[in-house]
Amino acid sequence: MIKKREWALIASLITLLILLITTYTKDGAIQFRRLFNEPPSGANIEDIKGDSLQIYFCPEDRCEDALVSLIANSKKNINVAMYILTSRDSAYALVDAAKRGVEVRVYLNNDQRNEKYSKAGFLRKKGIPVKLHDHDGLMHNKFAIIDEEIVATGSFNWTASADTRNDENLVLIKNKQVSEAYKKKFDALWERERQ
Repeated sequence: MIKKREWALIASLITLLILLITTYTKDGAIQFRRLFNEPPSGANIEDIKGDSLQIYFCPEDRCEDALVSLIANSKKNINVAMYILTSRDSAYALVDAAKRGVEVRVYLNNDQRNEKYSKAGFLRKKGIPVKLHDHDGLMHNKFAIIDEEIVATGSFNWTASADTRNDENLVLIKNKQVSEAYKKKFDALWERERQ
C-alpha cells in the first residue's frame, strides 16, 4: 500500500516533470518543449536522473531547519525566488552566507515592499541584492537554487507560519539538470526587473 509520503513524492515529481516539459503559448495552449535535447517521451521519472531527493512536510518535519542547514552549508551562491519571506531564521541564514562570501540574490513578490514582517528591507540593509516583482499577476514561485546544484522548492514560503502551523511541503532536489532549469527561470525573473 502506498503511504502518504510516497503519494506526495509521486505528485511532486509529476508536477516537476510537467513544468519542465511544457510551456504555454500566448493564447494559453499547452506546448511540449524539448527536455535535455530529447523529444518528450511521456514524462516518466527516468527523465530526471537525480542524485538525491528529500521531502519534508511541515509542521512535523521542521522544514525551516532543513532549509537553514542547506543555506549554512552553501559554498558559492544562493538564488531565492520566494512569494513571501518573513522568517527571521531564514533571513539571518542568508545574511550569514553572504558574510562567508556566498553570492546571495533574492527575488520577491511586490507586496513584500510594504509587508510589515517582510525581510526585504533587512536583507538590503545587510548588503544582499533584493528585487521585487513589478509586473501583472503574482510572483508565486517558491524556490531557491543553492550552489547551482540543489533546488529547494514546494509549497513552503519562508515564514514562521509555514514552518510551525501550515500544512506545507519542501522538496530538496540535488540534480544538475533540474538546477539549471530553475537557474534559467531565476535569471529571467532577475534580469527583467530594474530595482
